[in-house]
Parts: sequence; C-alpha cells; structure tokens
Amino acid sequence: MKDILQQINSVDGVIGSALFTHSGELLDHAFPALIETASLQRAAALTQECSYGLQMSQTLELLDLRYADGRVLVKRISGASLFLLCANNINLQVLSITLNLAAQKLDAKLAELESSSAVQENAVQDDALLRMSISHLANKQASASFDSLGMIAVSQPTCQFISDFHKSTFKKLKLTNRTAGTSGTFPVMVMKDMGQQYDGTIVVGPGIEKKLRVSEGDKVEIDIG
Repeated sequence: MKDILQQINSVDGVIGSALFTHSGELLDHAFPALIETASLQRAAALTQECSYGLQMSQTLELLDLRYADGRVLVKRISGASLFLLCANNINLQVLSITLNLAAQKLDAKLAELESSSAVQENAVQDDALLRMSISHLANKQASASFDSLGMIAVSQPTCQFISDFHKSTFKKLKLTNRTAGTSGTFPVMVMKDMGQQYDGTIVVGPGIEKKLRVSEGDKVEIDIG
C-alpha cells in the first residue's frame, strides 16, 4: 500500500499520507522520517473523534481541517481512512482526482487483506500440515453441479493460501479425514465470486461429503494431489 500512498505524495503540496482503520489503527504511511509513528497515531485519534462528531461517514466525503501552517485532509474509503498532511495552497481539484484513483486501488488492497485474514483464521497449519474446514454452498443446485463432476471448490484467496503454503500451484487436492480414516484426491474449481464466509474452507457437495464421511465444519488435511 505504501506505493499507492507515495503516488498521493507526488501531488504538489502533499507532505505525507497515511492509511488508518476506522478504529484508528495505522495500516501504512508515507510520511517523512522526522514525523514519528506515535505522533501520527495521536493525530489520527483526534481526527477520528472530529469526524465521528461530524458524522462524516454519513455526510462528508472529505474532511478539510485548516491550520496556520498547513491542512489536514481525511478521506473515508471502505474500511479505512486516508489521512493527509498538506500545504495550505494545495490544489484540491488536482488532489481529488489522485485521491479517487488511489481510493479504488486501496479498496482492492484492503479487500485482499481482509480475505487473507479470514483464510488464516479458518486454517490450521504447522510446519508440514495444513487443515481446513469443510463447508457447503448455500445454493444447493450449484453445489450438486460441481459435485456431479467429482470436483471440490475453493475461493480465490483460499487457492492462493494453499499454493503459498505448499509452494506450488495445483489442479487437484488430496483431502484426508483422519477421524474416519478416509481420503480422496479431487479436481479443484476456483470460484472468484465466492463470499468471504468460504475463505479458508473447502467446499464439497453431498457425494464427496459422503465419500470422506465428513460434515460441515469438520476439518480435513490438505495436500496437493
């Protein structure tokens, strides 16, 4: 995200920029070294109080605080706020164009981080073993469709997580249910439009569920087939 913040800093008049969660947690920043992180946190906390009091999430797209020696601008995006320290004479029209483009990129980055966190929360791993929970699609017809092909499904963030863990791409996965002593190797369908509730899980249909003798929520070992 720092590269996106540095693009914002390239606008004439921007001294530094930072990205905070709505609870005030610093995600990343591109400020000069002389400005300490602790100072950024305090400034962000005060700004958050101000934006909350003004009900910024409901009424304002951009908060512009003017001081004798500069301006603080805050732009809310999905799940976070952009915090900018600027010179008084900054051209807001030029900056707004850059901020809108940056907001789109940051939204995508934040969504990736959120999905990655969900995968890590649902997955259990050690140095050599990866386990994930079994889940079902809410749409039973879709579930039965890929089940009839003998396939299992994973979300795109889950696919990336498994590839990173095993340091290899894959087309098939071996699922092992140690409790029942069952296992099977299945082709994998990567579904890009899956909801976040499926991140960190392996989606199976009724046929494979019966073969592995698993139920929704059971954990199985994951290996590359």
